[in-house]
Amino acid sequence: MAYQSGFLKYRVTVQNKVAGKGFGETTKFQDVATVWASVTFTKGMKAMHEGALDAYDTVMIRMRYNNFTTRDSLLIYDGITYQILSFHADKQENEIQITACELVQGAPAPAQQGGAVVK
Repeated sequence: MAYQSGFLKYRVTVQNKVAGKGFGETTKFQDVATVWASVTFTKGMKAMHEGALDAYDTVMIRMRYNNFTTRDSLLIYDGITYQILSFHADKQENEIQITACELVQGAPAPAQQGGAVVK
């Protein structure tokens, strides 16, 4: 897909899991690359977690096709970490489309039971 000038105007950092050294070790993520992307806020959601009301943002991120972004990656945009909810990579169109939600440190992701926890 040919992008219009200025369409991919935001910097998004892709993080992937790093293999743990021992049993029970907390999952760690490492920066893999920072790419140009289009970021669109699609909706927000509120959820109760341990008696507190939290707000979560859902975003759609579009970037050029690459081989290091996967369903298990985390994305960082504007200092906020996002967990991937849906992932569509199209090599022919040279595009990756991602729907992701804000990942709150230590809290389960709102769209999944027992979602990813980053400590």
